[in-house]
Amino acid sequence: MRKSFGVLFFIVCFLVACSNSEPAIVKVNTPPEEVAKEPELIEELTDNEEVDEFIEFKLADEVLRVNLKQIPILSAYLHAAKDRQAVIEKMDIQQIVNKEENNIYLLEFSCLDGQCSYLLLDESSENTGLLVADLALFDHVVLSPEETKLFLKFNREPTHELPLSNVVVIDLENWEVLPLENEAIVNNLFDYHWPILSVNWIDEGTLSISIPDTLDTTKEHPEDSNSKVNEVIFTVGK
Repeated sequence: MRKSFGVLFFIVCFLVACSNSEPAIVKVNTPPEEVAKEPELIEELTDNEEVDEFIEFKLADEVLRVNLKQIPILSAYLHAAKDRQAVIEKMDIQQIVNKEENNIYLLEFSCLDGQCSYLLLDESSENTGLLVADLALFDHVVLSPEETKLFLKFNREPTHELPLSNVVVIDLENWEVLPLENEAIVNNLFDYHWPILSVNWIDEGTLSISIPDTLDTTKEHPEDSNSKVNEVIFTVGK
């Protein structure tokens, strides 16, 4: 399954659904206590005698349904699975941005040895799922000062002491991934090539990213090791 999904990842990375007439994720009025603890596949018959498929998730205070028709990569992943309910039960979803007009969620799926793929979803019918990571572990997310962008940090298991990291910046107005730019940096610090210790917004278009000089640092106290911690400023591209 992982091998076939890896190929699928490169083919449909950041692919959106063909039809945007329906949102990718919706809240339902069913009380959480009446919903199964584990996520499950829900099938509904439409007026056109077609079957719509949803994955239903129970959160602490709400019930969500993910519309598979609106997320081709997730639908393709499930259709390739031998036991769809088994892989659905291993999925997880969490709300990462709580905005009055539109909440944003991160869906975790296709996990192997503790590392997963991640889709970014919101309640807008204009925005479908963005595949923001593959074979990684979600670390944290922070909105920009004016809440028009957010960064997500992901880690992978280290070959040295610290996990290798990647930062993904999302334009929430256009629902797209934005590049990070610094002309003075020669080495690729992203795409899980280097540890990233911390990330902070300076303003709406600038990020401060702290990295160690070397890979030979300690997980618990990287600042106390022989490695120097550098702060690198990146501008958000368009």
